[in-house]
Amino acid sequence: MANNDSVKTMDQQADQRIYNRDSFLNNIAEKLGRERKTTPVERPALKYRCHHDVMADKSQEELKAELIKYTETALGARAIETTKADLNQTLKSVCLHYCQNEENGEATEGETILSADERLLAMVNPSDLADEKHSVHVWNQSAGYEPNITIAERAKVGVVFAEQALAESGTMVLYSNPAQGRAVSLLPEASVFVVPQSALVARLTQATAALHEKAKNGERIPSCVNFISGPSSTADIELIKVVGVHGPVFATYIIINDM
Repeated sequence: MANNDSVKTMDQQADQRIYNRDSFLNNIAEKLGRERKTTPVERPALKYRCHHDVMADKSQEELKAELIKYTETALGARAIETTKADLNQTLKSVCLHYCQNEENGEATEGETILSADERLLAMVNPSDLADEKHSVHVWNQSAGYEPNITIAERAKVGVVFAEQALAESGTMVLYSNPAQGRAVSLLPEASVFVVPQSALVARLTQATAALHEKAKNGERIPSCVNFISGPSSTADIELIKVVGVHGPVFATYIIINDM
């Protein structure tokens, strides 16, 4: 629960962005027949905290093993381990793999769109990923909506940097930001997620705790947080799993062991 100082800070930020806030809330309180409550509500203590106990005793290496196992067995995705020094070559190999003819394995022309997240670009040189048949584009915020979406729609591969990875469910956590548009991971045929091993956590409990901590400290929360578990799929019809229904057909997780 946020302390009084952080609540004041968040209220002050909200006052700058929301018009007629007080009159709106006062009107609701009046309709409810009570005084408007302006003091923070104390979070009740939970009787059980088992959601914090799952995988709590596992090391980063053990969490990685759980993540890889679940990813490759339950999700039908790939998980690859690499290092910062080898990331360029690993990423190029993965992108070219998705730009091959499925029948004969020969290279075909294809495009990759890369997030402009500064953490990713500090480790990856986009020009090193390209060759005569494989072109690489970097998400360009200044270009506006249409050019970026057009590239993402026709790209074979989209590469993003994940904030966290959840070992229990094989889930990648993405924070939307101007340098990493949501289209990068949603529109191309294949999604590639780059994540440091140090960012592996047990489950959703830890991922939401990080967001709660940001809110408590008065930090701005991302406009969108995506939790993506492997390629798109559904089992709505007779519990038969179908992959590639409403998004990428393929997914690869690249885990950087020395980060």
